Amino acid sequence: MVNNNYDNKNIYFNNLSKSWDAISSNDEARIKKLTSVFSWMNIKKGDTVLDAGCGTGILFPIIEDYIGSTGRLIALDASSGMIEVAQSKYKHFNNIIYIAVPLENIVMALQSVNVIICFAVFPHIEDKLLALKKCHDLLADDGSLYIFHLSDTKTLNEFHSNLNAPVSKDFMPYKDELEQLLFDAGFVIKHYIDEPELNFIHAVLQ
Repeated sequence: MVNNNYDNKNIYFNNLSKSWDAISSNDEARIKKLTSVFSWMNIKKGDTVLDAGCGTGILFPIIEDYIGSTGRLIALDASSGMIEVAQSKYKHFNNIIYIAVPLENIVMALQSVNVIICFAVFPHIEDKLLALKKCHDLLADDGSLYIFHLSDTKTLNEFHSNLNAPVSKDFMPYKDELEQLLFDAGFVIKHYIDEPELNFIHAVLQ
């Protein structure tokens, strides 16, 4: 188990969990933007997808459309409050497994996942290299890792730094640093975008 600094952040996100959809403007317009990003992802019927940092589950209906009833969705978040809200919202899906731990602490079978999605979570991960190594171990040989935000890196980091909250020092690495982290964890970047309203990374195993 990793020794990290999640306690304060988990209290912060737990306290916000019930109002998170409103705070994050998880409305139809945001879902439409997210759906368009998924058109660049390689997700197939029957796949196992790990939604790392799932929050209240905004991505669940989109993922379910791709994987179908034969697929499996692993919903992971360090905040138990976020997990509880997601569970209450998506009881109608019977192929979701919920796990309330940081990504660094996940325990699953090696090469058991086809796709890992980190949406709006990577800055909050305490040990990014360890988390990426976990992703490497979990992914099947032809699997994909997607890290993305509906914001460019500079804007995202400025937003976090201006918060009076435990996440004020949670920053998204810029391309060179991220590329090195991914390389050290056994990944290569296939696709990288960093522009207004979108930071998108597609990485695969070396």
